[in-house]
Amino acid sequence: MGKMKRKAIGLLNRIQFIDLAQAVNKPAHQRKDWLRNYLHRAVRGGKFPSYRYFRAALPTIYGVSRGLDPSPPITRKELERYISASCNGNDVERNVDAALTLFDLVRPQGYAAYGHPPRSLALGLKRQAAIGLEYELVKGDELIFQFPFPRRNRLDSHEILVLLSIIQHAYAIGDREGAVVELADLSCSLTAEEASPERMPKVRDPRIIRLSPIDLISMDDLAPEVQHVHDILLELGEEPDPSAPESS
Repeated sequence: MGKMKRKAIGLLNRIQFIDLAQAVNKPAHQRKDWLRNYLHRAVRGGKFPSYRYFRAALPTIYGVSRGLDPSPPITRKELERYISASCNGNDVERNVDAALTLFDLVRPQGYAAYGHPPRSLALGLKRQAAIGLEYELVKGDELIFQFPFPRRNRLDSHEILVLLSIIQHAYAIGDREGAVVELADLSCSLTAEEASPERMPKVRDPRIIRLSPIDLISMDDLAPEVQHVHDILLELGEEPDPSAPESS
């Protein structure tokens, strides 16, 4: 099995659900080119900017209850020091910026936060879209699954619809069926079509987005689109490796 095919299968087995949502959102005539670029980036490897330190700190930012631990919730200044130290010099500015923006957005909401096992959306045999939420929120009589989106580029309305639909189908199930799902959007105000490195605002424009469950995409409608992404990635796995030297 060639490198391209192995990488394509690896992506299918553990695709990040943000990437899956963006692929599903692409029109059919654009999806293959988008996925080709996505696969080529994975094949070439290398170091890419990451929000992994921000994601690792989410339970801390939300103040997840730690059982018998009597420690008070972390302060904003403590959070800044904590994230800065965790980054160990890697992607410090982006992770601190996202963490403080989320802190300022959600702390005034007065959520009670509790641990919840991370879940993935099953896409087939040994295939899943990893979501990774490790907490649930309670406010009044509502149970909430809220996913923070840390990237600065603003999603369009349909990408948000796909994201929240995936979270709904993965988390609001069983004894959590009545939970609501939200997006804590930490992006800037410009859409992807409007944005450019020169025009991107320096300050984020955070917001919390909730859609009615009746507006979310059903699994019956989502499944064929996910299957199409699967089929295209397998097809692209048969293409030449872009990182291989050209033969003379």
